[in-house]
Amino acid sequence: MADSAPTTCNYCRAEIIWLTTSTDKRMPVDARPDPERGNVLRQGDRAGVLGKNQAAAARAQGTPLRTHHAVTCPYASAWNGPRGARRA
Repeated sequence: MADSAPTTCNYCRAEIIWLTTSTDKRMPVDARPDPERGNVLRQGDRAGVLGKNQAAAARAQGTPLRTHHAVTCPYASAWNGPRGARRA
């Protein structure tokens, strides 16, 4: 299970949270919502990834959406494994 308490990325030191996807994979997401490109809906310690139109509608309604940290981390290509940022 993911830990939704804030921590930091081992590479860029940005604040992130770990959520669990619908396929029970751990996903690092930016701790702060992204009002322009967020598409990850935090539901407790679970992540709901929204499609482009769903995310746009949710953002328009003021729903706070986050971004997968691989999108914003300048060192994402250095992470071990596919989208496998290691925990701090």
